[in-house]
Amino acid sequence: MSFLVLLAGIATAQPAMPLTFRTLTAEQGLSENSVYSMAQDRRGFLWLGTQDGLNRYDGSTFKVFRNDPQQIGSLSSNFILALTVDAQGALWIGTGGGGLNRFDPVTGKFRVFKHQEGQPGTLTDDFVRTVFCDQAGTIWAGTEGGLHRYNPKTGRFQLFKQPGSTSTNPRINSIRAIEQDAQGRIWVGTGAGQVAHLDMQRQQLAVHPAWSSASSVTSLHPDRAGMLWIGTETNGLRRVSLTGNQPMSTWRVEAGNPRSLRSNEVRALIEDRQGRLWVGTTEGLHLLNRATNDFTVYQQRPGNNFSLPNNTVQALFQDRNGLLWVGTDAGVSSFAPRPNAFVPVPITTGPEPVWAVAEDARRRLWAATENQGVICYDPATGQRQAYRHKARQPQSLSEDFVRALCFDAEGRLWIGTQRSGLDCLNPTTGKITHFRHQPANPHSLSDNAVRAISRASGGRLWVSTEGGLNLLDPTTGNCTIFRDNPQQPATSLGTNYVRLAYQDRQQRLWVGTGGGGLVLLDAATGRCVPYRNIPGKTRSLSSNFVRCILQDRKGTLWVGTEGGGLNRLDDARRGLFTTFREPQGLPNDVVYGMLEDERGNIWVSTNLGIACFTPATQRFRTFDTRDGLLQDEFNAGSYLRGADGQLYFGGSNGLLSFRPATVPANTVAPPVVLTEFRKFNRPVPLDTSITERRTLRLGPHDNFFSIGFAALNYQLPTKNSFQYKLHGFDEKWIEAGARQEATYTNLDPGTYTFQVRAANNDGVWNQQGARLKIMVTPPWYQTWWFRVVASWAAIALLFLLYRVRVRQLLALERVRHHIARDLHDDMGSTLSSISILSQLARNHQHENRPDQAAALLDQIGESSRRMLDSMDDIVWAINPAHDSMEAVTTRMRIFASEVLEARGIDFSFTVTPEVQGLRLQMRARREFYLLFKEAINNLAKYARCQHATIHLDHQHNRLLLTVRDDGVGFDMKAPAQGSGNGLANMRARAAALHGKLEIKTAPGQGTELRLSVPLSS
Repeated sequence: MSFLVLLAGIATAQPAMPLTFRTLTAEQGLSENSVYSMAQDRRGFLWLGTQDGLNRYDGSTFKVFRNDPQQIGSLSSNFILALTVDAQGALWIGTGGGGLNRFDPVTGKFRVFKHQEGQPGTLTDDFVRTVFCDQAGTIWAGTEGGLHRYNPKTGRFQLFKQPGSTSTNPRINSIRAIEQDAQGRIWVGTGAGQVAHLDMQRQQLAVHPAWSSASSVTSLHPDRAGMLWIGTETNGLRRVSLTGNQPMSTWRVEAGNPRSLRSNEVRALIEDRQGRLWVGTTEGLHLLNRATNDFTVYQQRPGNNFSLPNNTVQALFQDRNGLLWVGTDAGVSSFAPRPNAFVPVPITTGPEPVWAVAEDARRRLWAATENQGVICYDPATGQRQAYRHKARQPQSLSEDFVRALCFDAEGRLWIGTQRSGLDCLNPTTGKITHFRHQPANPHSLSDNAVRAISRASGGRLWVSTEGGLNLLDPTTGNCTIFRDNPQQPATSLGTNYVRLAYQDRQQRLWVGTGGGGLVLLDAATGRCVPYRNIPGKTRSLSSNFVRCILQDRKGTLWVGTEGGGLNRLDDARRGLFTTFREPQGLPNDVVYGMLEDERGNIWVSTNLGIACFTPATQRFRTFDTRDGLLQDEFNAGSYLRGADGQLYFGGSNGLLSFRPATVPANTVAPPVVLTEFRKFNRPVPLDTSITERRTLRLGPHDNFFSIGFAALNYQLPTKNSFQYKLHGFDEKWIEAGARQEATYTNLDPGTYTFQVRAANNDGVWNQQGARLKIMVTPPWYQTWWFRVVASWAAIALLFLLYRVRVRQLLALERVRHHIARDLHDDMGSTLSSISILSQLARNHQHENRPDQAAALLDQIGESSRRMLDSMDDIVWAINPAHDSMEAVTTRMRIFASEVLEARGIDFSFTVTPEVQGLRLQMRARREFYLLFKEAINNLAKYARCQHATIHLDHQHNRLLLTVRDDGVGFDMKAPAQGSGNGLANMRARAAALHGKLEIKTAPGQGTELRLSVPLSS
């Protein structure tokens, strides 16, 4: 980095206000580097118009809008010339050839207004050079054809022109700039070089009476003092009085005058909040000194990344936080319009490591450098004087690598070198005296590697070396040496590598070592009290490598360590410390130097910049090269507080100075916005911008989504930090650091609230941040309506199962009833008859009538066989294995064979294949089978037939049984005889089967029985 990097390309010899420009280009995402216009919307987004697209910047990323002919509601042209924001928050865009666009930030759509031939109330031309929103919220647009005022109720434009518009100059109505003064008058500048205001009474433009120029007007600015500033294309900068009572003033290029304008082509004007006028030209940015009427010029400086990127300034804009933005042909730059707080001290020639700094009584600064010896610099005159090592000149500096400096009470400068001992410079005579280690002299300097020098009592000096601590008497040159002494721990430093000795206001001497920790040394007795890091003891010193020591105004001792951060000594007797490290906000745990300012803050130099620590709040503010530091890496021992309160820190690139009170603090909490919503890492178009949404509904399968966010703080936005939390899911706030995205997966259905909050570059938090209510809808089977329906369905199913079970129980009960009835009817009557016949047979046996008893016994046997058959039928019927018709037909065939063959009757038994697969319930199966038995029994007893036919069929979901014989038949009308009860029983069983029984017979024609049973029964 250049040593004068912070001078930022100032063209004057003695700049009044050095600035740091920070530039954004296409490399950072800008759509194109020529920036013609800028605006900031109500949310805080910065909008930039370029030759190739419209850009929305959030401090981190650009969102680019371009014309897309295939998309309805897209930008009408990529050539953006003018931008403004209206009272409703809509962005108005003037384009080169695409008319006027209105961007709705809620929908993300553009509405286009263009010239329509023959249509009054439209733009007269589509080349819109300027757009302006006045104090009443009215939108004005300047085109090549005049000034237009937009009527939001009708969506039409009212045209204003200059009288005599038939002039031969075609640019007389070309409006190039629009502004409004404190009285509410609208002023315009034209391409014909005129400055005019709108006369509302006459509804026309009136030229300013004091104006005279043939050069096109490029910009206007009415200031707070009642003056109108005018930028022209070729005639420089002009000023007229808005009241018309002063002559016109002009600023132009003056040959040989470096403080005049560098170009007569003025492109942009702005007055900042401090009332300073900034002028953008084709040869850089100019700051006008109104008292002297001259300019400080800021231009591009090749190799200086903090200067303007290009000298052609196209636009100027100041945002809400006071940053000024400069649109150029090579990107857009921002800067704070105030002097840099951190100023490089030009004490060295070019970048050079500075290892120590001191100040003499004349306020001159002395720097110990790595390669340039000792340099004396007088800030008042800018003069330098170097003290270097010169070969064969014993009175020159011992070597050019210098590590320590200290003035004694007599004004002599003591110089500690890297490896060549100690030198003493008399600034008046320039004479240098050398003090070196002499092995044969035990009172000489203990080691030639000097690391620090500080004053002791009685004019003596403490000299810290890599070979112990020396108490030097300058008069005699003798040293009292304190070293590591393992044999006598009470007087041992613990190491010979001494970094520094620090005497506090209580006259206690604290020794910082490289490996032995902190040591409290009693110089009179040599006794040492060590404070070291004890593993496992959190309140011990955090590191044994001490780099710096400071006692603050309250008497608290602070210890800076290498790798252990900052330590505060809380209890010297018990050796208790409180440590502040990176997790507490320290930029780096290597602390090189500490200085206290007038407010009691402690400024700390590290390997990653400088930090300001406030002990009362225990908070850090951090600064690095982004804030204007020369470098991030500083050097041990290189720090100084000047007599005037100025602080100095030396590092790898030189010496830095600043006055703490002038270091700006950004106290504005940044606006926080949501910028993007993505599902499965792909942007999702929404009907309402994610920035404007309050609620977002997600489907059950949208289980991987990300939300982008930003803090709209443009002052060092890379130092913004974020925290986010999904209420209802995250238990704690997620520390995101500089990351600007939150990703979630596999959220359960429910309602959540996503909240993100942010801190600006100085750690000021927006605690409210931005919120988004997220509703994750459940899958259909987890919805309330499905649960209600499922609950009712479950209830209905349970009720149905209950009904089925009840029916099954009732059916079982009926089966039991039928079995009991059958057993009672069949078995009961048979057993009763057997009992009676048995009694009669016994009587006949006693009365010696054996023939009658034998006949009765035959009847008993027959009854028993019938009872067994009946019991067999019941058991067979209730067996579930016999539900199929195949089992039924088999039993029917067996029964028919046993009965008919015993009577000598020939028969045929046929079954269609469909019947075999049918099933009958137990009751139906029993009734069907018993009816069949009744029919066969009647046929065998009464038909006196030679042949019988039995057939089973399945038709129309009915089971058909046909029994036919060629017997004697009978008359159906005749009184019932032996078969009367059988026919009645068969009809009863057919009715139980819900079937239909038909009997066809006549005397001498045989009998046909047809039974039709519905299977559904």
